[in-house]
Formats: sequence, structure tokens, C-alpha cells
Amino acid sequence: MKVQHIAAAALALSLGAAQAAPFATTYQGQIAASTIPGIHNGQRYTLTLMMDHGNPVADSADWEPHMLTCAIWRMNDAGNVVVAQDLLAAPPTTVQGGATAVGGNGALTHMFDAIESTNTLAAAVRALGLPPGWVVDDWYANGNTSEVFSATDPQANTQAFEDAAGSVRMTPAYWSNPVPFTGNCLDAASAPGAGVASVPTLGHAALALLGALVGGLGLRSQRRKDS
Repeated sequence: MKVQHIAAAALALSLGAAQAAPFATTYQGQIAASTIPGIHNGQRYTLTLMMDHGNPVADSADWEPHMLTCAIWRMNDAGNVVVAQDLLAAPPTTVQGGATAVGGNGALTHMFDAIESTNTLAAAVRALGLPPGWVVDDWYANGNTSEVFSATDPQANTQAFEDAAGSVRMTPAYWSNPVPFTGNCLDAASAPGAGVASVPTLGHAALALLGALVGGLGLRSQRRKDS
């Protein structure tokens, strides 16, 4: 393979790897006081939030409230009850606490204080594993509301479950460091137990090194032509 072809391939690979956005951070809690059939007390649940700032690198990044793109709830140890909400089509009714941020090492340093959705839009929500006829009602991640998720049955009765710790805790220590997320938001509710897919990305230093490598290969090729 010619040197210029190697350089082009390396550049293409680097650009492909660097397009890993949005990012996702996940909280894990324990289900308590559940009155929703199929959501089991004592088992775990997770809330994954996707955010997109248009930058393929997470280091030293901030995500503002309008950059929230998706919320995915997975209930039970088996993750067999899943609710995904497209936050671009149905934004949260409340987002407080500035921005979510990470430091230079990619570690989460600040989390929103509160994210609440009390006006879900059916077209923007996909659910898997809820009883037939049930619809998603409200959800709360704010550090003080004990009933963190609710749904309404066919008789218009609202049922819910709580976090065993009293609420979805919003300090960075309880959330995972943001990782790249691939795939469609609502598709997450079509595969029970599916997790956030981490894909390789390149940091600033790696991108600079790769750029220098590509540039060096090009210069070497040019010198061969001139000699």
C-alpha cells in the first residue's frame, strides 16, 4: 500500500473513532415500595442520561440543560422493564443546577441538581415490559423526591416505585463517568438488559500525535518523489 494511502486510512480511522457523541452517564439505585406489576422491590434500577455537546472528546467538557437528549430507565436486575424518553422531542419540565461537567481526566465533577419530567409525550416515549395498557407518567431525579418513577394503569390509577435511598442522588459520586453512546435513544427499549455501548475515542493528545504521524508520512512520500 502506498504511503499516502496509509496516511489517508489512518486519518479516516481517527475521524471515525472521534465521532463518538453523545455521551451517557448512569445512576444505579434500588427499587422500593413498587406498586407497578413487574417492577420488583429490592432489585436494582438504573437511569441513564444522554447528553450531546457536539464535541467528540469528553475531557474538560460541560453539558448544558438543553444538551440532554435521552433518558433511559432500566428496572429489575434483569433489566427487563425499560422506558426510554427522547428528551429532544419531549424535554424535561425541570432541569436545575447549571451544567454537568467532567475534568481533564474525563471524571465527572458536577451533575445537574434536578431533572424532572412531568409532561411525557407518548410519541417520544417507548416502553418495554410494562403491563399492557400502562403509560409512563412522571419521573424525578432531584435528590429529594422519594417516588422516582410512576406509570398509569388502564383505569387511570397512578402507580410508582421509590428509590430505597430516598431519591435519585444527584452528586457526581453516584453517577458514572460519561462514556460515548451509540445507537438510537428509543431503540434502547427494544432490547432488555441492553447497556450503554462504549466506543473508542481519541483524546486531544492522541489526535495531535496522529496528525503529526499523518503529516510525517506525507512529507516522507513527497521527499521520495523529489529524489
